[in-house]
Amino acid sequence: MTEHWQFLKESDHSFGLFYPMHYTIAVFETIEMAQAARERFLSSGFPADDVAAVSGAFVLNHLENEHQLHWFGRLEAQVARIIGSEANFLANDAYLAHLGGAFLFVYTPTHAKAEQARDLIRSAHPMAARRYHRAGVESICYPSRQSLS
Repeated sequence: MTEHWQFLKESDHSFGLFYPMHYTIAVFETIEMAQAARERFLSSGFPADDVAAVSGAFVLNHLENEHQLHWFGRLEAQVARIIGSEANFLANDAYLAHLGGAFLFVYTPTHAKAEQARDLIRSAHPMAARRYHRAGVESICYPSRQSLS
């Protein structure tokens, strides 16, 4: 069942889909890689309560599952699939999580924090990364179709 993760400081759903407002998320091959990236963020001055590394199983079981949505939530999710890229990100996340991937969540409420996070994430070489904000989802790096097969 989808639930609100207390780590998230702002809204975590939009149109029935997982949408952690003002978070930068990166997907790594292993939990160890995600934890190493978290340590890099902490050494760069990010507060511990703004950075979390979690397993793919946690994301699948607690955050991105829409099977328990009421009928209006399912309708909103279908609309988002048609007009937005959020559902594509979630589908790729689910696939990478099933392969053993792990996730790094970084709270980036300001442009300056987002820029700093982009640089740190790129240097950690994730499989995928993006930032959620009011205007949409900004792709930082996105896996090619070949890397997902």
